[in-house]
Formats: sequence, structure tokens, C-alpha cells
Amino acid sequence: MKRISLMLQPETIRHRLMLLFTITIVMAVALIAITSYQVISLENDLLTLEQADGLINNILELRRYEKNILLKTEKDSVQKATQSLYRINRDIKALEPRLAQSAASSPFFSLVSNFNSYNKLFRRWCVLNPRPDSTRRKQDITRIRQFGRNMVNDGEELVHHIRGILQVKFKKIVFGVTVVSILIFSCGAAVIWSQTKNILRRLVSLRQATRDLAAGRFTPIHLPGTHDEISSLIVSRNTMVESLEQKQEQLIQSTKMASIGTFSSGIAHEINNPLNNISLSVDMLMEELDELDREEMREILEDIMGQTERASRIVHNLLDFSRAHATEMELLHLDEVLAKTKNLIINELRIHKIALETEIGDNLPPVRGDFQKLQQVFLNLIINAEQAIGEHGRIVLKAMPTSEDTIRVDVSDSGSGIDQQHLERIFDPFFTTKETGKGTGLGLAIVYGIVEKHGGYVEVASKQGEGTIISVHLPVYHSDKNRERKPA
Repeated sequence: MKRISLMLQPETIRHRLMLLFTITIVMAVALIAITSYQVISLENDLLTLEQADGLINNILELRRYEKNILLKTEKDSVQKATQSLYRINRDIKALEPRLAQSAASSPFFSLVSNFNSYNKLFRRWCVLNPRPDSTRRKQDITRIRQFGRNMVNDGEELVHHIRGILQVKFKKIVFGVTVVSILIFSCGAAVIWSQTKNILRRLVSLRQATRDLAAGRFTPIHLPGTHDEISSLIVSRNTMVESLEQKQEQLIQSTKMASIGTFSSGIAHEINNPLNNISLSVDMLMEELDELDREEMREILEDIMGQTERASRIVHNLLDFSRAHATEMELLHLDEVLAKTKNLIINELRIHKIALETEIGDNLPPVRGDFQKLQQVFLNLIINAEQAIGEHGRIVLKAMPTSEDTIRVDVSDSGSGIDQQHLERIFDPFFTTKETGKGTGLGLAIVYGIVEKHGGYVEVASKQGEGTIISVHLPVYHSDKNRERKPA
């Protein structure tokens, strides 16, 4: 039903192409009909010209018999002349319906008048022929010759007019066929060009959106006012993007929990220390309660309170990191993000005897981003560095502005490095160089996607045996107003 409904919509590509096809067929049929009418009319005019040529030939033949009669060279010339008169009269009657309302009517009716006069005089001359010395006979001969010349002139003018009409009609036919053909072609080309341009423009945007999707940018495509097959494809793509974005958020949350599992031993060790201190302080307080004075009891209780707050901060940081939340872009300072990230992982690194050093420039300019997601970026990079080192090594966390518009954060390790043939693929989803069961290949893909959403990019440099440096470039937030820096 949806497909049928789409076909019937007035703005679908199918409908527009069918409309274009129908218009083209109608215009072609109209062109054929008009051309056929003009060709038939031209054929009638050609027949008229042929009859007019026959008429002028009969007139010339009559004049030749007329001459023979006057010179008395042939005895049967009168009979032949009479037959010519009959044929001329027949041609006139055949031409009259065709020429009565045409542009050639004037010479035609003049020819008819001269013919009638000629015919009347000729027949009277034939009656007076036995009296050769008759004065009236001589006058009739003069007038016969005059009317004969007039008929020839009128016939030639008539043929000239008919040929002129034929030329005009032929030019009209050629002009009409040419103009209508050009009109059909131009309209068709304009509509096809418009539709093709519209479709290609949206296909290009769809292709670019697909590339953005592959790069982790879930940007929906603006839906145009028209609702056709491409629009349906865009709607489906936008729906898919929304679903993928939700899945990515779930994946990011899952990765967070996996990260927590990775450094859980360090967290447990860090929480265990203040708990041990609290336990020792309570034991001491209980054993020496009667012997301690008020000031000593206060010191022990303050120590218990400090250790409690220490454990509370650890749990609070852990909960902040693990809690799912909607993307919230805000003004951030990377030194704060890096400091909290360091607090989460530092104990895990100590267990594996890995030193985490920081080289953070003073007064780093602010960036605009999501605190937790940027924290996850750097945590993932540090965990990757830890896994690349294994035991006993060094990780350096360095942050500095590279220009007025960009801050660069480097996470370098003293691990084994990455094979050059794998460098181009390390950000591909599910690609991993770790042993089966020890990595999903999603950590760096998520890092790449988050940084892309923040308007930045990621670079990697590595040599086997010399370690790896992964650099995160983020855009600096510029504002005309001075903003107070949040306390650390």
C-alpha cells in the first residue's frame, strides 16, 4: 500500500517522469497532427499547381491553333481549337473551388473573364469565317488575339501566385516542425535537467552523510519539501542514524563499564587504604578510650573523617564516570578533565608499576565539549597504553596549544609499538591486534567518534619497539566575553 501511495503522490519521481512522458507524447502527437494537416494542404496546393500548369498549357496550345487558323496552315485547326476550349473550360471549373477564396483569386477570375470573352468571339468568328472580307471578322480577330494574350498573362500570374502560396506553406511547415521540435526538446531537457539536478544533489548529500556516518558523525539530513523516493530514502537513513546514535550511546556506556572493570583492582586498593586506616583508628579508639584525653580523641576522629571523605571522593568519581547521561556540551578546561581522569586510573597503574607523568601547559584555553565523554577518550587511551606496556613502563600525558585555534593532547607510552601495516586500521570498529578474548576493537573507534563529534581529529605515530603516541586535537572555544574558569 505504501508503494502504491508513493506512486500516486504528485511529487514522486515516478509521477513527474510519467507527467513529462505524457506531455512529450501530447506535444509530439500535436506536432504530427499539425504537420499532417499542413502536408495535406500542401498536397492540395501541389495538385492545384499541377492543374494550373495544365490550364496554361491548354491556353498555349489554343494560341497555337489560333495562329494556324489565322494563317490557314491546317484545315482541322478549328476543330482542335474547339477541343482546347473545352479542356480550358474543364480546367477552370476544376480550379474554381480551390482558388475562389485564395490569394490567387484575382488573376484566376481575370483569366475566366478573358476566357469567356475569347470563347464567345472565337465561336462568332467561326460563324463569320465564310465572309473573309467582313469588317466585323477583322475586328473579332484582333480582339481574339488580345484576349488570348490576356489569358496567357493571367495564367502565368496565376501559376506565379500558386507557387508563392506553396513556398509560404512549405516555410511554415518547416518552421512549425523545427520550432515545435525545439520546444519539445527544450521543455523536456529543462524538466529532465531540473529533476536530475534535484535528485543528484540529494544523492550527493546522502553519499556525504553516509561517509559522515562511517566516520562516526550521526548528522541527520535535512528533508526537502518534496516527498518522493529519494525523500523516503533520506527518512529511512535518518531513522537509522537515530537508532545508531542510540546504539553508540549504549556502546559508550558499555565501554565505560568495561573500563571500570579494567582498573577495578586499583579502585579496590585505593578504597581499601582509607578503610584500613579507619579500622585501625577505631580499634585504637576502642582500646584506649578511657586513657585518651579529649584532644587525642578529636585527632583520631578527624583522621577517621578524613579517610571517610577520601573513600567518598573515590566512589563519587567512579559514580560520575560510570553514570549514563545525555550529551551536554559546555565550557571545559582540559587540565581538569585530565586531572580527574588521572585520579581514576592512577592506582591501577601503580599496581602494574607504570608511571603516569603529566606535562600540562599553563593557562590552557577552554574548549567546548562533554566532560564525561572527553574523560572517556583519555581514559581509553591511557588504558590502551597500559595494555601495550604490560608491566613496568611509563605513560606521559601532555597537553599544549598548537595554535590559537587548537589544543593538542598527547598520550605516549613506552610499549612495544604498533606494526606500520596496522596503523591505518586501528580506529576501525572491531579491529584489534590483541589476542582473542582480550579486546573488542571498539575502544579507539569510540575515541575517534567522540573526538569527531567535538570537531577535532586524532593522529597516531608509532614504531615497533619504541612505543606509541596518540594525539587528540580539539578546537579552542573562542568568545568575545571573558568567562570565569571553573574551580578545579
